[in-house]
Amino acid sequence: MTFVNLIGRVVSFEAKQSENGVNYTDLRVSVMRPYKNYQGQYETDYFRMNLFDALHKKAQDYLYKGMGIAIKGRLETSKWVDEHDQNRSSINIICERLIFLPKEGEEFSANLNEE
Repeated sequence: MTFVNLIGRVVSFEAKQSENGVNYTDLRVSVMRPYKNYQGQYETDYFRMNLFDALHKKAQDYLYKGMGIAIKGRLETSKWVDEHDQNRSSINIICERLIFLPKEGEEFSANLNEE
């Protein structure tokens, strides 16, 4: 299993339902790279991940655009054949733990894994 840890900001979070009827959140997060490129600028990467069960509910209740979050998850590969009979694949991040990061001046964070 491959684990992923990210610290970034919420770009979007959309409630969705799978073909099997499972509710989940399609979360998109921006993560600034910790170093500058050759032009002296910090670049940002964007990641898409899925939140299920209790994390889905809490994400829909508490997240907002621009919010700082820390994520622990795992990578999963999805494979399918497209409409042109081409083999396709994508790597998905499945969120296992989500922590709110404090705003400037705050000294605490809320752990969303506690029930």
